[in-house]
Amino acid sequence: MHATPSPLMRVIYTSRRAAGTMHLEEEALVEQILGVSRPKNATWRLSGLLVSGHGRFAQTLEGPPDMVTAMFDLIRQDERHHDVRLLHQAPTPARCFATWTMAYLSDLDLIPPEMGRGHDAMALVMALRGVVRGGPAAFAATPFSALAAAA
Repeated sequence: MHATPSPLMRVIYTSRRAAGTMHLEEEALVEQILGVSRPKNATWRLSGLLVSGHGRFAQTLEGPPDMVTAMFDLIRQDERHHDVRLLHQAPTPARCFATWTMAYLSDLDLIPPEMGRGHDAMALVMALRGVVRGGPAAFAATPFSALAAAA
């Protein structure tokens, strides 16, 4: 008899840099965020990708539903984020970024080949990059928007 794998959830959101972070270079702010999120995500069994640029963040979190929900609640309360908007929340059959506690790309970085190997990973990378470049409205043109509407 095989154990049934735990259900997974994916959340995709966008936010803007809070005014209180403008004294930091974007790279320093991202390093600060990653320094906190990576160890916490490892403990909470979360994986994901953060994309930043133009004063905006777009992120996906994947993992056990209770952990994803709890982490998203913390992000909404984080003073480094402003205008947090949930774009997608739904069960997912597999992780896109299973080996990354929190992968990171700026909107200008080249996409490493290993980042595009997960289930729907490349489509998700491009969706997040589109949101950073074009704002939340850009999410409507992604396949994940249709999934969110169907859920």
